[in-house]
Amino acid sequence: MAKILLITPDSKTFYGNPRYPAAGISMIGAVLLKSGHQVHGLDMRFSGVSDEILVKKIHDFQPEIIGFSVTNWDVLEAVRLARKIKSMLPDIYVIFGGPQVTLCPKETLRYSEIDFLVLGEGEITIIELIACLENKRPISEVKGIAFRDEDLNPVITDRRPLIKDLSRLPLPAYELFDPPAYRAADELRLGIMSSRGCPYQCIFCTGRKVMGRQMRRRSPIDVVSEMTHWHKKFGITHFCFIEDNWLAHRKHAMELLDGLEKAQLPITYSLEVGVRGDALSKDIGEKLKKTGCTIVAIGIESVDPEVLELSKKGETIEEITRGIRAAKAAGLFVKGYFIVALPGDTKSKVEKAVAYARKEKIDMPRFALAQAFPYTELAEWVKMNGKFYHEPYDYVLYHTDEGHGDVHYDFPGFPKEEIWETYNWAHEQAEAISFQRALNRRFGDRLGNLLNIFNNKLSRRLAIWGYQKKLISLPK
Repeated sequence: MAKILLITPDSKTFYGNPRYPAAGISMIGAVLLKSGHQVHGLDMRFSGVSDEILVKKIHDFQPEIIGFSVTNWDVLEAVRLARKIKSMLPDIYVIFGGPQVTLCPKETLRYSEIDFLVLGEGEITIIELIACLENKRPISEVKGIAFRDEDLNPVITDRRPLIKDLSRLPLPAYELFDPPAYRAADELRLGIMSSRGCPYQCIFCTGRKVMGRQMRRRSPIDVVSEMTHWHKKFGITHFCFIEDNWLAHRKHAMELLDGLEKAQLPITYSLEVGVRGDALSKDIGEKLKKTGCTIVAIGIESVDPEVLELSKKGETIEEITRGIRAAKAAGLFVKGYFIVALPGDTKSKVEKAVAYARKEKIDMPRFALAQAFPYTELAEWVKMNGKFYHEPYDYVLYHTDEGHGDVHYDFPGFPKEEIWETYNWAHEQAEAISFQRALNRRFGDRLGNLLNIFNNKLSRRLAIWGYQKKLISLPK
């Protein structure tokens, strides 16, 4: 059996210090432990976890295999760490998995520090890959991996079929990363998954390329049982569902809500990755609130019908609005995700989106600058209709949500300079709306509106700093 160190690299994002262990790599840890391997974990997103701590960990543990789970935000940091590790232990195997390597395997293999990539769902693949390495069998037999051949050419094996029965999977090995260490504002959180896959066709999204289009759902009984397990084991008080389509299947969602209502757990939960507005209704909203849901994040993207149609959202602004109002009527905190510079967008359409966020009293509107990820339909649209200022692969590596710093592309009707100016304006407006909504929730509309005189850049930056340092949290 192998000694394996799993690493979450530092990730330069808006959110600051992590609030719970990364779920994907914890799931990989679980299947490795179940197979008899000796596994340790290290989360380098904490500000106090330095290279020196990593070096000591490697010196003490002496792993034979290093595993990284990476996104576009942190792949370059993972490569830097892999280079450092290889300088210490040249013969160690370095394996990368996660969304970024699944989307861009050939590009990722340019980095000589990486030996193997695990593509897509990795729970079965990683076990087979390590078995081949241990038993000196040809790794080309393993589905769902990528590597370099003797001539340093990239080799991508056949895609592994999706895991249809998610009940086969063990619970994530969160204990590898010490969940109590993630306490934030006197709250302990964990991520949890009830489904995988996305059947929708949004042109900007990479989700279905990573997890497939076929929706697969866990038994609601299993999901509630897992929440109960973590609450009892670590005292977890809040769960974040880490999936895009929690409400995609109404019957499954209602069964899960019924299970939560019956369990009467002293916990709360949130749907912060995003749900579709057209999936929210009065009865769903009320049931969410009754069972402890605090936050729903809705992917709005734009309020303009043409932009929604060109983006292939598959829902109208009227449907999205009904969903937002159902959530607000139930007393839920509503995040709203918007994207600036999708096909068909203009400055005036973004201004309408900001006005819409105010009118609908969205508690936390977030405006992102459009990124055309490699191999997405949006990237193809830009090639045909616009102009790139950066290659898609390079852009998504260096322009993270911490601060874009530059426009990826433009198109007739929305030039580069205007996109940048409009994005920055919308971003500031969204922060101001969020600050005012927080005042109104805390002090009521009358006093909150009076206190809004303190709503300025400095106050908002202090609030964001407090969130990033885990001194404050979003509503429970």
